[in-house]
This record gives sequence, structure tokens and C-alpha cells, in this order.
Amino acid sequence: MGVVLKKLRSKLSQSIDDIEGERLQDRLADLGVQPIADAPTRVPVLLAGEIQGLQVVPRAGSPSLEVTISDGSGRAVAVFTGRRRIGGVDCGRRVLVEGVGRTDRGRMILVNPAYTIVE
Repeated sequence: MGVVLKKLRSKLSQSIDDIEGERLQDRLADLGVQPIADAPTRVPVLLAGEIQGLQVVPRAGSPSLEVTISDGSGRAVAVFTGRRRIGGVDCGRRVLVEGVGRTDRGRMILVNPAYTIVE
């Protein structure tokens, strides 16, 4: 009984961000990809995450869809140039993105990555 109570107290003292991070890590564990926080830049990477946000941003006179994904360890932004919407890409969905990442303003960015909607 002491172990169960200790785990419960531990859960109650966690922040919402910590709890959400654990939920995402559990939800994405079956995909077997490296965590976003550990992803290298300037080399091809395969990342998995839950879509946290969608935003259309003008870039060089044309729209770009920015899709923010999180896996509980970090966040990455997939930028689809010339797009306002992609069918099936909605908040809460799990996706795999594959491309070459770079860092921009402290964010991992993948421009026009290949993507697979997992659910």
C-alpha cells in the first residue's frame, strides 16, 4: 500500500506540463522513433508527435502552414510552403514527419517534410 500512496503523491505534485509530457510519451512509445529533444539538426530525421497547433503564416508572399508537434520531450514545427490546409492534419492527431531539421529561434523546423498520419 505504501508504494501506491507514494506514486499517487508523486502524481499530485507534478505540474500539468509534466503530466502532459508523460501522456504524450506513453501515446507515442509504440512508434519507436527518437525523441524530438534528442533529434540532430542538418541530417534526415524521423519524428513522431501529436499535433498541438496549426497556423497559416505568410512567407515570401505565399501562405505556409506551420504544424507544431510534440512528443513530450520537445516540440518541432513542420512547415508546408504554399499550403493553407492539409486534409486529415488536425490537432490531437498523431503524425510521423520525416525531413532535415534545422533550428530557428530555438525551435526545430522541418520544411516540407514527408508525413504520415498515424491516427
